Amino acid sequence: MENETKTCKSCKQNFIVTPDDVSFYEKMAVPAPEYCPECRQERRILFRNFKTLYKVDSAKSGKGVISMYPPDSPYQIYDHEEWWADDWDAKDYGRDFDFSRPFFEQLFDLWKAVPHYGLMNGYSENCVYSNMVWKSKNCYYVFGCIENEECDYGHLVWNSRDCVDNLYLNKCELCYECVDCIGCNRLLYSQESENCSDSIALFDCRGCTNCIGCVGLQQKSYHIYNKPVTKEEYEKFLKEHTIEEILAEREKLRLTLPHRSFYGYRNNGVSGNHLYNCKNVQQSFDIKMGGENSKFSYTVGTLFNSYDICFTPPNIEESYQAMACGYSKNLLVCHLCNTCSYASYSEHCYNSHNIFGCEGLKGSEYCILNKQYSKEEYEALKEKIITHMKSTGEWGKWFPINMSPFAYNESIVNEYSPLTKEQALAKGYRWKDDMPATHGQEHDDPDPMKRILKCDQCSRNYRFIERELVFYQKLNLPLPSKCFNCRHQRRMNLRLPRKLYDRHCAKCEKDIQTSYSPDHKEIIYCEQCYQQNVM
Repeated sequence: MENETKTCKSCKQNFIVTPDDVSFYEKMAVPAPEYCPECRQERRILFRNFKTLYKVDSAKSGKGVISMYPPDSPYQIYDHEEWWADDWDAKDYGRDFDFSRPFFEQLFDLWKAVPHYGLMNGYSENCVYSNMVWKSKNCYYVFGCIENEECDYGHLVWNSRDCVDNLYLNKCELCYECVDCIGCNRLLYSQESENCSDSIALFDCRGCTNCIGCVGLQQKSYHIYNKPVTKEEYEKFLKEHTIEEILAEREKLRLTLPHRSFYGYRNNGVSGNHLYNCKNVQQSFDIKMGGENSKFSYTVGTLFNSYDICFTPPNIEESYQAMACGYSKNLLVCHLCNTCSYASYSEHCYNSHNIFGCEGLKGSEYCILNKQYSKEEYEALKEKIITHMKSTGEWGKWFPINMSPFAYNESIVNEYSPLTKEQALAKGYRWKDDMPATHGQEHDDPDPMKRILKCDQCSRNYRFIERELVFYQKLNLPLPSKCFNCRHQRRMNLRLPRKLYDRHCAKCEKDIQTSYSPDHKEIIYCEQCYQQNVM
């Protein structure tokens, strides 16, 4: 069997379906996709809102609830504790399947009937203003927050403590304004670095301490711009230079030195970027805990034998098109289903197995549209519904974009695949003009806790929390002059895109694939040349 070239139904670009892809789709009993990998990811994460928060009234108690869903969403919103309470059962909303109607139309009706929690906040304590939180404590405005403590203002911060303003951080402590860093302590304004400490403005450094503005160094101490200095020279330099000056000089240095084409280690037969401990994982990005025999996946803890998985904590197996579904296996088109198995087209379900088209179930089995069946009834009806979905062209596809409760610029998709309002509308997405923000309320006060500030960049108002101020004082940092959204966007702009480009190694000229696009100014080496000539 040879590769098949298909044309994406959305962007009209060609993409390849390999024989291995066909084998996977046959195993999952779904047709090959009509959309390219990038457009499939775009349509999935349209359903994910991290940091646009609203105040709504609980449909259960009437009390105020912090919610990722806007007040005009079609959903009933419960407070987190109300949603998890035992005094209601999502199976009470169960209904029969109607073979005269499309499946997705019936599923959307169920979504609108079953209560939703305002924020996803599992096994956590005092993380009221964070979303997509798991096993964390005392975190504020951290989104995609996994096993953290005392962290503030971040996006995809995992297994970290006492860190502020970071993006894609893992196993770190006392870090500030870092992007794609692992195992670091007291690291500031740095990127792509591992196991570094007490340093500032590093790029792609390993095991360095007391270094400033360095690029590509390993196991070094007291270096400034890759040159050794004494401890006295180091301390004098710190007093005489601003972070803006340091970052500008480091950027000049960075463009003169070779870069690795790929960030990751302990891999075998992989393609993508930021992959660690992976084997045969293709066209995937940000998998830091390991994976095997998987493809087209993004920001996953661990995964095995799965395609099109994204924003998922550890342990997902034998699954296709799933988002935010951890500790699960045999999932097909599922969202926020945790500790589940053999689940299809389901959302917000926990510890449930053999479910199809369900919403909000907890500890359930053999349910379709939230209605309970015997095992035999379930299997027979499920096959009939699959046949119906094949006839309507719904089988194997992600939820339609009209089912997303979020506008394009309200969800995180606009951070990973930025579009203008006109471009988004032209592709059939919604756009929100009245994004929540306050303006014109700024005022000074001797007490920094009482100040309301104006962002230097977007003019939004913002303020400080007490733990944040203690952090800045502890690390001798200036107070930020920009709001969280603008600080976050600056960090997002530093990251490489989740795409692979064909280039040539600047040393040996062999063909390589890298996330550095051809119009980037960096000098890119293949992995072999980088290991032989740089490390």
